[in-house]
Amino acid sequence: MVEGVDVVERIRRDFPIFSRRENGKPLVYLDSAATSQRPVQVINAVVEFYEKMNSNVHRGLYALSEEATEAYENARKSVASFLGCKPEELIFTRNATEALNLVAFSWGRANLSKGDVIVTTQMEHHSNMLPWQMLAAEKGARLEYVRITEDGLLDQASLEEKLSLNPKILALTQVSNVLGTINDVKTIAKRAHEVGAICLVDGAQSVPHMPVDVSDLGCDFLAFSGHKMLGPMGIGGLFGRYDLLDSMPPFLTGGEMIKEVSLKGASWNDVPYKFEAGTPNVEKGR
Repeated sequence: MVEGVDVVERIRRDFPIFSRRENGKPLVYLDSAATSQRPVQVINAVVEFYEKMNSNVHRGLYALSEEATEAYENARKSVASFLGCKPEELIFTRNATEALNLVAFSWGRANLSKGDVIVTTQMEHHSNMLPWQMLAAEKGARLEYVRITEDGLLDQASLEEKLSLNPKILALTQVSNVLGTINDVKTIAKRAHEVGAICLVDGAQSVPHMPVDVSDLGCDFLAFSGHKMLGPMGIGGLFGRYDLLDSMPPFLTGGEMIKEVSLKGASWNDVPYKFEAGTPNVEKGR
């Protein structure tokens, strides 16, 4: 067997779903931009959790909960190292969509006022467009879009035009899910900072397919999904600069995100737990 073909076959054997046949032929799957398939190692890890340590994290003093909590926080450390950030700068979410909405509704509501400018681009996924449309309407802010060229690239003149408006935030994708365009986020984030804007990056398509180091990119927030990079459904994350996260109000309220609560009010937990209300998807810990 040709070496390259042999490698492909060995990789396929890691994915049980590829034993399925369609019309008598091996399954071919081409929709990884939407969600990836899961290798047997991930499937087994999920099964192992439910068979051996199923319990809530951060909530119990018994062995199962302590083991689950340790696995969960070790996963945070691993993913933070993978992204080049500190563990406390990594918030676990359900997906990139929730991560982007978290920034819009927590940072955005606290920092945007009538007349402020929000800049995004015409190549954005709905998840990085609709939250800003809603927030702009709520706050009376201006939402401006960077145009794209006929070649599917960001129009640099349009980008400079929008940055000259002194926006509060620039939200853009690193890799377009439709066009495949790879944006030079490092350069763009630097320009955004020069005009006083923070930079939010949609990394849903970039993190699974290319090295992404947030400390090198210089962005302030980066959202990503786990289910697009071999992980289970219901897993994603948000990197955020600690000083920004620490100053932001909670996105959701409930269990775990509080330090103290009374009938008159509450005080919030430390970052990142302030943004992780309720029972999490503990499969992140595997």
